[in-house]
Amino acid sequence: MEVNAGKLNKRIQILRYTETRNGAGYLAPAAEPEVVHSCWAQFSRTSGTEAQKQGADLGEVKARFLIRCTRKPIDRKMFVRYRGGDYEIQYINDYGDSHEYIELWCQWRSLEGRP
Repeated sequence: MEVNAGKLNKRIQILRYTETRNGAGYLAPAAEPEVVHSCWAQFSRTSGTEAQKQGADLGEVKARFLIRCTRKPIDRKMFVRYRGGDYEIQYINDYGDSHEYIELWCQWRSLEGRP
């Protein structure tokens, strides 16, 4: 499968929350996420829905980020930050089994109903 590298024109960050021990010795999530990887990506929305539940507007966007392969391990506990929004990683795919590109299939949710 051919990829036009010129379409990798959106800047993203892949982040994760780390756990640290608090004063009482218990594990607690860090206040700020740690940047695992910054890169250029191709972004495309694959679907979106809006709904109203219990009087609140809800929005859900499914998106795909295509990035170049990296040696940094990426897993589903991480998330993608793009244009101020955070996308949960749902699925990670070696695009075309070529070890050149990685697809990150993600989901973004909003209480306001729009990204």
